Amino acid sequence: MTLLLVKDPTNSKLKELEVNSTGLLKTTVADVSALATESSLSALDAKVVTCNTDSISGVVAVSAVSGDVACTHASLPLPTGAATSAAQSTANTSLATLAGCVSVGKVAVQSSAPTLSVYDNYLWGSASGSESVLNELDAYSDSVDVSTYSKISVYGSSSNLSDEFEFQVSHDDSNWFEMTEKYVQVDYSHGQFGFICDAPFKYARLKKKGTGDIAMSDDLLAILSGKK
Repeated sequence: MTLLLVKDPTNSKLKELEVNSTGLLKTTVADVSALATESSLSALDAKVVTCNTDSISGVVAVSAVSGDVACTHASLPLPTGAATSAAQSTANTSLATLAGCVSVGKVAVQSSAPTLSVYDNYLWGSASGSESVLNELDAYSDSVDVSTYSKISVYGSSSNLSDEFEFQVSHDDSNWFEMTEKYVQVDYSHGQFGFICDAPFKYARLKKKGTGDIAMSDDLLAILSGKK
């Protein structure tokens, strides 16, 4: 059996080392100054609790992190002006329609212009015949809204081979102005008249110049036609 002796620093005497029944060394004094205290363990526990993995909301600042930071979210606000899914779907539909018109890298177009319909408007008279108009004073036809026509034709006939007309235009169907270059006179041989012009105005009508003949009248038929 080996006997281990140690020097007691308090009295400089040798002492025998003893063990318990399990073979562990018996001591009376131990230096535990380097061991963690309850206070330091509580501080560490507080830090661990703070760094939890529960769900959070709002703004979270992330700094001093290397690598990727994983996060999950239900939805995020779009930047100002960003397209929504609905807006993109509308654009995709339009692009799909356009794509259907493309063949060999070219967009197909109609080979002919769409068919235009002609519309007739009676200034004097009607579909059933001419209208009696007194000669004594100036007379004015019905006005026609021509704002949807790019070009019009005005034509008709009079029983008076000396009749003269002015072509008038208006922007409000109230204030009228003469188109001096469209002076109209009935043809002496058959009593007909007519002209064609562009229509960069909204309303049009004819003015029949009075002759001063009392109790005299002419049979007038005047039509304004346009395509749209």
